[in-house]
Amino acid sequence: MDSIKLKLSFRDAAGFSILQTLIESLYPEDMGPGVMTVDDFLQNGIAKLDQNIEERVKKASSNGCVLRYVCMIEGSSVQVGIREVPKDSPLGRLRGSDNIVEIRSRCYKEQPLVIQGAGAGNDTTAAGVLADIIDMQDLFP
Repeated sequence: MDSIKLKLSFRDAAGFSILQTLIESLYPEDMGPGVMTVDDFLQNGIAKLDQNIEERVKKASSNGCVLRYVCMIEGSSVQVGIREVPKDSPLGRLRGSDNIVEIRSRCYKEQPLVIQGAGAGNDTTAAGVLADIIDMQDLFP
């Protein structure tokens, strides 16, 4: 959710409209609402998700990469999802709850402008998740 909120903040600050947004789900369609029950998800789904992520981690590692949840804005398109990034890149070196923004432009084509700092941390993230859950209850009358 933080990546999506960050995307919207940058969009608003830059004053341009997003025409296409692609968000990779953190779980496959066959585990979605209406397909898999909560009990089945808790009994079988979590192990399946762990296996999927473990395979992706191994593949990334064999490529000299790590996995990061990334929001990419290019032109009027936004993509959010888990991506392989080189271990030695700014995103690859990211640790803990830090956030990072890489800006690539005509002036910063070869070496991006990197802005990095402390993320929200546990308390602020928990408060944000709770606020999102409260907002979601309005979707299910």
